[in-house]
Amino acid sequence: MRLLFVSHSADLMGAELSLVSLVREAVHAGGHQVTVALPADGPLRAELAGAGAAVVVLPTRLWMGRRYNVVVGLVRLLQAAASVPRYRRYLARTAPDLVVTNSAVVPAGAVAARIARIRHVWLVLESLLTNPSLRSALPRRVIARMIGYLSDGVVAVSDYVAGQFLSVAPAARRKLRVIPPHVELAPAAPGSGAAADTTHLERLVLLGRYTAEKGQEDAVAALGICVRQGCKLTLKLAAVGDAAAQHALGELANAHGVGELVDVSGWTDDPHALYSWAGATLMLSRNEAFGRVTVESLMSGTPVIGYRAGGTSEILAAGGGLLVEPGAEALAKAILELAANDESYGRLKADAMRRGQQLRSAPPAASTLVAYLEDRQANR
Repeated sequence: MRLLFVSHSADLMGAELSLVSLVREAVHAGGHQVTVALPADGPLRAELAGAGAAVVVLPTRLWMGRRYNVVVGLVRLLQAAASVPRYRRYLARTAPDLVVTNSAVVPAGAVAARIARIRHVWLVLESLLTNPSLRSALPRRVIARMIGYLSDGVVAVSDYVAGQFLSVAPAARRKLRVIPPHVELAPAAPGSGAAADTTHLERLVLLGRYTAEKGQEDAVAALGICVRQGCKLTLKLAAVGDAAAQHALGELANAHGVGELVDVSGWTDDPHALYSWAGATLMLSRNEAFGRVTVESLMSGTPVIGYRAGGTSEILAAGGGLLVEPGAEALAKAILELAANDESYGRLKADAMRRGQQLRSAPPAASTLVAYLEDRQANR
């Protein structure tokens, strides 16, 4: 089978890393011929080539984004529509058997596939209806319905995402599957970080893009509450984002009296080292579609303290972490209780190691998704 994957980005964040795993499975286990279309050049190209895919750059715009107010959103929507003929010409030249769009935010490949009468599967990796970082000139309900209409198959990364999608596009139920993304975690580089104390909670880490949605401000505020209660911990923030966002968080840490306890840095290519360093990972998104960081942390044996919301609740339902109600005060209370009770923390750490072993030994999700793609192409 000739597969064309459409990526919304050429960076190396969660969705892109899952795409690399999916491509590797499709090429090496499935024996399929895979091409990936990127909107621009970037570090993802080399990873895809290493996984066995051909890579082509087909510039396009997204129809959803963090800064897409009415004016910007309309311009981006028109630009996304203008890229459809480019995809249509590429499909006419290459005639793939199936087109797979790897994010809900990029429409060009799906529209072109529909026009060309090529089967199409859409991977919905985002909480479409509630994520404040996803804005568009089109109402989100309309986008969800269009995803259902333009696809022969829809894959949601969690029951949470599937529930949102079906609430506005119930007609797509027959073509919807819930398949969590494949997560791989390379071992930490030698000497990349000191191991955490496994008997006492002292270090916290939060990874993710610097946005209000990811909860970095809550983490800093909660740390301030802990310090005022006489409990000093260190917090490491590592994320993608501009210097202004990092500076603002540093200033917030100073305002809460924890400036010397908070390390604000850019993204890391070695997250395993941070999980190994930390006594617990924070997952504070209120709209997390899945939570790759949650799974990675558990696979490293590091417990997760997460908000009782979105896909985080689904992952931690099987153990390995602690769910708290969203908000800095509830978060601080949970941290204080764990830091004051080594026995409770030890049990949580042991549970995280048990859950991590389960996740590492589970059948690869990429193979399940490849099998679904094969089924969608075969059942015309």
